[in-house]
Formats: sequence, structure tokens, C-alpha cells
Amino acid sequence: MATNDIPLTTGIRGNLLLLQSTQSLLDRTQQRLSTGNKINSALDGPVAYFAAKGLNNRADDLSSLKDSIGQSVSTIQTANTAATTIGNYLDQAQALINQAQQNLGSDPNSISLRKSLATQFNTLLDQINKLAQGANYNGKNLVIGNGLRLDATSTSKSSTNAIPGVTGATVSNVMTTDDYVIAIKGDGKITANATDVANAEQDRGISNVSVTGFQSKVQGTFSSLQVKITGGIGQDKTITVTEGTVAFTQTFTQAQWKAANATGQVLNFDHQFVSGTHINFDVDFEQIEAVPDTAGVGTSTIEKFADLGVGVTNFNGIGGTVTRSGANLSGQQKLADGQNSWNFDTGTPRLTIDEKTILQSSQYNAVIGAAYGGAADAIAGAPTIPLSGISNDFTYTVTAHADPANFDFVAGKFTAYSVTVTGPGGSSTIVVNADGLYSINSIADGTPAQSVTIDFRTGGLARTTIASASDASQVQSTAIVLGGVLDVSNISVGTVSGFANNVATRMTINMKTDVSASTFVLDDGFGGKATFTGTLASSQTLNFTISGGVNSGATLVLSLGSSVLASNANGQIIMNAIGAYTAPRQVQFDVRAGQTGFTSTLTTAQVTNATDANNMTVQLDETNVAHIQVISKNLQTDGQGLAVDQAQNGWLDRADLENASKMIAAAKTELQAQSSGLNNNLDIIQERQKFTDSFVNILAEGANKLVQADQNEESANMLQLQTRQQLGTITLSLANQAQQAILKLF
Repeated sequence: MATNDIPLTTGIRGNLLLLQSTQSLLDRTQQRLSTGNKINSALDGPVAYFAAKGLNNRADDLSSLKDSIGQSVSTIQTANTAATTIGNYLDQAQALINQAQQNLGSDPNSISLRKSLATQFNTLLDQINKLAQGANYNGKNLVIGNGLRLDATSTSKSSTNAIPGVTGATVSNVMTTDDYVIAIKGDGKITANATDVANAEQDRGISNVSVTGFQSKVQGTFSSLQVKITGGIGQDKTITVTEGTVAFTQTFTQAQWKAANATGQVLNFDHQFVSGTHINFDVDFEQIEAVPDTAGVGTSTIEKFADLGVGVTNFNGIGGTVTRSGANLSGQQKLADGQNSWNFDTGTPRLTIDEKTILQSSQYNAVIGAAYGGAADAIAGAPTIPLSGISNDFTYTVTAHADPANFDFVAGKFTAYSVTVTGPGGSSTIVVNADGLYSINSIADGTPAQSVTIDFRTGGLARTTIASASDASQVQSTAIVLGGVLDVSNISVGTVSGFANNVATRMTINMKTDVSASTFVLDDGFGGKATFTGTLASSQTLNFTISGGVNSGATLVLSLGSSVLASNANGQIIMNAIGAYTAPRQVQFDVRAGQTGFTSTLTTAQVTNATDANNMTVQLDETNVAHIQVISKNLQTDGQGLAVDQAQNGWLDRADLENASKMIAAAKTELQAQSSGLNNNLDIIQERQKFTDSFVNILAEGANKLVQADQNEESANMLQLQTRQQLGTITLSLANQAQQAILKLF
């Protein structure tokens, strides 16, 4: 079949083709106007089409990167916010240190305040760590580092905790691996701060204060002694000595003081605590009452020293050996009950010390302690014994025994007395005739015979002020007649009873004789008086009952013989009497057998591996040629991070506070450096983010330039084509009209 069965005229066909062409151009123009592009497919212009598509694809890739970059910015901003808050916490920590440094006193209130501030300091460090661990954004944490951690090995911890008196062995703030050798030395000998002793004597009115002994292996303590005295002027004195939580109280009455004062004796406080601490001092009411106080109340603190130190030596860093000792002053690396720490540049070993049992781990040689007890000052220096063969600890007790007949009333002491030294293996006694050096054989430790050497001071244990004669229970009296009134042979002693214990009394009886009446007046020298009046006759009995003084109520009965001299004469009888020694004061000294002691090594090692899981790589272009890596920095307080260790030793020492302050200063510097690095990365990424925004626009604009249509030009084309279409339609209509004109011919 032919293409067109109906033949068209040339004019009509030409007009028809013109209209078809115009419609095609009109359709293309309408498409360009509706899409805004002059190239909508590769057919429209393959070169421009594919060039624009490449630009648009790149712009799309960069647009996708913009979201990732934005999330990276948020991650760094989270880290920066955490760093800022950590800096604020460090400022608070420094403020706590400053407050503690302003309260460096050794009084209980200052120590308690520093411990409280140390606890607050540790809380702040804990909050820093928790804050850092929680600063996680989109699965990344830029302030906890690579996770590398060093710590003491479990084996070395276990072996160290096996030392008697040691628990909680650990190493904190570990910078690098190191070995810490722990050694415990000292025999536990107890002494006291001489300054505190002098202050207590001055402030409390006591004298001859001594603090001696050996630390107990099962009940030891590092606590200071508190000496409290209550009782105002004219009142009884109550003395309470407290060591840690243990207190001992003794009351001295006014009657005791008056009796002691009248007889020249000394009131003495003497007590030994279960910890091994022995304290002894003299009590003088007049001195106590001369001290200004508040309502008769006053307390003094005497810092106690114990020869016991825990030394730690490191080998891989700087520091050598650091020792905390019970013999150090408070605030100067004093060993304490509870956690103690030893600071090195590689880490800080920490041990929890049990003050009751730590001595069991110490290394020391056999040693003998200084004498203690109420009569300790009778011994010059420390007793000596051979220390070979001593395998156990024990105590020697020294007691004196005196016969009243050996008391010299003129010299005021015994001319001879016996001394018994009792040890764990037996006892031995020797008679002392004067003063000097004496050796006493005893059995020590139940094995070898030991020669105990004791050097007594002048007067020794015989002094009445010490009252050590425990066996002088008889009463002795003598008579001396002065003035020639009576012959001494005419005087015999009857009953003598009721005289004061621990007192040697020298009585003076003044007499005036008369045939009809004679007067005898007795004075005991201690405020006691008695008078007898009667005739001076043969076989006269004189009855005296003393009134007043320490001997009040004591009786003395004398019988006069038949030989009586002339009357109207004055004379004097001197009678001596010695009461029973009911409160002997002993002397003791301790012998401590040597120990080999314990040592242990705390070894630090890497316990977790480093990881880059928290490092962040930020892609900055579509091909990943340009990128930046943000390394996670450890802003925690551990040794791999800011290296701020927890408060050492409850901030007892000035050095502990100085170390803490140095660590805070170093941490602030480190934090500033790490924050600067984060901010620098943030600036780089944010600038690249701005560049990417602009570059995406440039690429899109470039792509548009290749394919976009000129709307004005296309609008003009549309108008022209519409006009052309209208004209073509009119022309076609005219051609049709020519054919219709032929029909009119018919």
C-alpha cells in the first residue's frame, strides 16, 4: 500500500511538513522550559551530559561526606567539653590541697580535717575518670586513650599480701614497669617526742615523764598518747591517759597528796598498755594547780615513736629507697595504720598496714630495752645480758626486799637490801650493801644461763621516795636519850602500831620532869602531836596516841625503868619507827629475740594491650586522599594519662601535699596540651567542612552551566515557534480553500 493513497498538493504537503517541524521544535522547547535543562539525556549532547554527570556525582559524594564530617566535629566538641570540665575538677582539687596546706598542725582536728580533704580529693579524681569514660559520641571516645594499662602482677600482689601485717598491696599511677622491693625493719622500741614530753610537763604540771617499752606483736599501735588531768585547786586529781581507743584512769586524792607531801614521798602515775607502751610520771598537786587551765581541765598530746619502718626500693626509675617509719615525726613520712604509699617517678606502691601485727614481719637483732616501772630511775642506763641464744621475747622483773633493821634513819635509806631478778627461766637474788655494779645470774629463755648486769644509781632501790622494799613489814623502834634526864637503859619500847606505811618516822619526845608531875610532848615530824602528863616514878608507862598528820591514830607505849634522875630537868627522847612497805615499785625491762624478717617484690607489667578503637579518621574528600586522624588522648588520672595519683597517706605529711600539688600542676599542663591538639584538629576539620560546602556548590554550579537552558532564550523560542505554528496553520487553511474554490465551479 502506498504511503499516502490520497495525493496532496505541493503547497499543502509543504505546509504540513512545516507544521510538523515546528511542533517538534515546540516540544523540545517546552521540555527545556519544564526541566530547566537544555541537555536532558546523552542524546541531547553526550559530551556536556557526561561532563555534568561527573560533576554532579562528585558533588553528591562530597555532600555525603559533609554528614560524616559534621559527626566528627560533634565527637571532638564532646571531647573538648569533657576536657574543660576535667580542668574545672583539677582546679577544685588544687583548692582542696591549698586548704590542707593551711592546716598542717599535728593536733587531732587538723589531722582529721586533712584526712577529710584527702577523701574529697579522691572523690574528685574518681569523678574525672567517670566523666572521661562517659564522654562517648557515636561510638568514639577521644579522652580515654588507647586503653594501655600497667599494674602490679597478681602473683607479686599475693606474695606481698602474705607478709604478716600487710594487705591491699597494689601500685597506682604506674608510668613505666618497675620492681619495688619491700623490706620491714626495726625492733619496735618505743620512745616519745622530747618536745611533746617537755610541753606536757610544762602544760600539765607533771614531771619525770617517761615513755618506754616495745611494740606488741599482736596489739601494737602507732597512736599518740593523750594525757588529760581534771581537778581544780583543792580537788582530787583524775588522770586519764589514752592511747588510740584505749584509756586508763587513776585518781589521786587530796589525802594521798597531803600524806606524800608530809613524808617527802612522790605520787607516781604508772601504766603499761597492751600495745607495749609504758608511761610513767610524777604527780605534784602544787605544780598541777600552778598551771593555768580551764576549770581544772587540760590535755596534752605526746607523740609516740616506734622503731619500725617499711622501706620500698625501686630499680627502674628515680627514687632509690623510701622509708615510712613509726619513729618519724607526724607529717614527715610517719608509718600509719591503714593505707600507706611510697611515691616514685615510675608509680606509687601502696600497702595497707595493720599496726597490731606488722612487727611480726620486721627484721632486727636481739635487743634489750630500757628499764621501766615506778623505780626505773634507780637504774643507771639499760641492764645488759648476753643476747646470744635468745629465741623468744620475755620480760625481766626486778624487785627489792629490805629488812627494817637495815634502815638508816640518818641517811634515809637501807644500808643493805636484796634484789631479785626474775626471768622466764627462773630467778636469782643478790644482797646489795651499798651502790654500784652487780651481776645476777638468772635463766633466760629456759635454755642458756644468762648473766644479768644491773647498775644501780646512788641510793638505788633503797630510796624511800621509790618505796621498793616489799618485805619490810615489821616495825622497828630505837631510843636515844638526850639531856641526861634518863639513861637509855631505863627506857623500853612497848607497843608501836598504826604508823604510816612506806614512811620512816623519827619522833622527838621533849620532857620536863618533876616529882609531882612530868610532861612528855611527842612530835612525829609529819604534823602529828601527842602529850602525856604523869608523875616521874619507877616503872612508869607512857601512852601516846598521835593526832594529826600521816601518823594520826598511831600509838606508842614506852616503859620507864626505876632509875630516874633528878626532877626539874629537861630532856629529849628520840624514837624511830618504820612502817610497812605496802606499795613496792618494781623495775622491769624487756628482752626481744631477733627476727630474720620478711621481704617481697611488687612487680608491675602491662596488663592490657593498646588499641586504636577510639582513634577517629576523618575523610575530607571523595577519594580519601585528604584525611586527618584524631588520636584519642587519655585524660583519666592514671599513670598513662594525667598521672594524678590518689591522696597519699591521708595527707598526713607535708610532702604528700607537695606531691599532690605537683601532680595537679603537671596534669593541668598535660590537659592544656591535649586540649590544644583537639582544638587544632577541630579547627582543621571545621575549615575543611566550610570548604566542602563551597566546593559542592561550585561543582553543582559547574554542572548546571553545562546542561541548563537559558530560560529567556527558550521562552523567545517558544513564542516564535507558536507564531510559526499559527502561520503554518493559516497557510494550510489557505491551501485547502483553493481546492474548495474548484467545487464552486460545479
